[in-house]
Amino acid sequence: MSHDLAVAGGGVLLIAAVLIVVGRALARRGAGPLVTRKIPHALCGVFAALAAFQLSHGAVVAGVLAAATVALTIIVERGLIPVPGVFDGTRSRDYGLVGFAAGALIAVLAFWPDRIAIAAGVLVLGLADAGAALIGDRYGRHRVEAGGGVRSLEGSLGFVVIAFAVSWAFCRFGLELNTFMAVSVSLFVAITTAAVELLVLPAADNLLITPWVALLLHVARDLSTDDALRWLAALAFGCAIVPFMLRMRWLDLPGALGGGLIAGVAVGLGGWPWIIPAAVFFSLTSLLTAYRRPTRATGMRSLSQVAVNAGLPVLVPVIGYAFTGDPLWYAVSIGGIAAGIADSWASEIGRFSAHEPLSVRTWTRVPKGTSGAVSPLGSGATVLGALAVGAFGALFGGVLMVPVGLAAGILGSLVDTAIGASMQARFSCATCGATVEENLHCGAPTRASTGWRWMGNDAVNACANLAGMVVGLAVFGLFGS
Repeated sequence: MSHDLAVAGGGVLLIAAVLIVVGRALARRGAGPLVTRKIPHALCGVFAALAAFQLSHGAVVAGVLAAATVALTIIVERGLIPVPGVFDGTRSRDYGLVGFAAGALIAVLAFWPDRIAIAAGVLVLGLADAGAALIGDRYGRHRVEAGGGVRSLEGSLGFVVIAFAVSWAFCRFGLELNTFMAVSVSLFVAITTAAVELLVLPAADNLLITPWVALLLHVARDLSTDDALRWLAALAFGCAIVPFMLRMRWLDLPGALGGGLIAGVAVGLGGWPWIIPAAVFFSLTSLLTAYRRPTRATGMRSLSQVAVNAGLPVLVPVIGYAFTGDPLWYAVSIGGIAAGIADSWASEIGRFSAHEPLSVRTWTRVPKGTSGAVSPLGSGATVLGALAVGAFGALFGGVLMVPVGLAAGILGSLVDTAIGASMQARFSCATCGATVEENLHCGAPTRASTGWRWMGNDAVNACANLAGMVVGLAVFGLFGS
């Protein structure tokens, strides 16, 4: 224990010294702010990865990382004087260091003592993130706006190359996989992490990439040749559906990239049954949305909608399944999908009702499409959608998926309606006086009217999908054993 404390303490001091000394040295030589930040950060990733092999007590490692996360958060929040190579006074960027420490902490808590997986995650983040930023700054020409930031496809390609090289070295010489297995795992790691880096909020990639890579290499220890082939097929499938969704105009570019990432990960970690129900019902719902509507009115779904309606009910459970191997996670996924589909079908089919729906808040007639309103046709569509998802899930997960889908779909749709009627934000248009659910109307910002301002449509859908996932877990727990 004392040895670990000494190594951990010395490692923290060394990393701090590298950040400050190297950053200042680069600044004195005329390097730009990006270089003075990324080069020291890459070196710290190397030192942190090496430190993982010098420590034997997970509690010490977790304690040091937890303390570092708290200390860095305080430093950023108090806005301490910027130090070249460390902080630049921009919270969205400075929180990258907080995310780095917190992501390493999550990896340690989840996978210790798998030092190879943890070190690989730290090193992929340290080297590939820095390389992508520098390459994108120097050669980036094709920009992608996603996750609240702007990144370049050239930088993402650099991320793929560096992440592949690092992962391959760990797979080949750390896990001692054969060449085919090492290439398969490394490609999966490189492409999925590059997609995460491209799509998430600034600094959030530092939180997510280390535990994600650690999970993949941890799972790769027991990977078979058939599994490796499925990982490659999953990558091909995820990449292929991106242009398809763009061509169909179902998703914008960030949404399509996010959809491709979710599909590839679901197939890779769980198998085809994990994505087929979501893909089938997403396609049907998109066709319903476009039916008898002018093209300009349908619009394309965004990344946030994909994250809520596919990432939450598919990606989260399949990661749980990869980590535990427990079939209950499939019921959780079917429950979340059923909740989303039941509510969507209620809205899309309900618009063909002969009468305006009733608001459950005021029990008065409101325009079709108003959140928190119900109609007999829409209620019937809720049951139909829930039952359809459950029946389809039963093809892969057994007959128990029928009550899972039915209960989760109905309960999730009820949660959506209740929150939509009571807490969802509504805004008043200063131009036309209409009450709307958007921040913009008639080309101008709207004013908050009722509800919680942050409770937008995506937040309401997330609550409904979470409710469906919980119901799916409960039904499986009651009848699955």
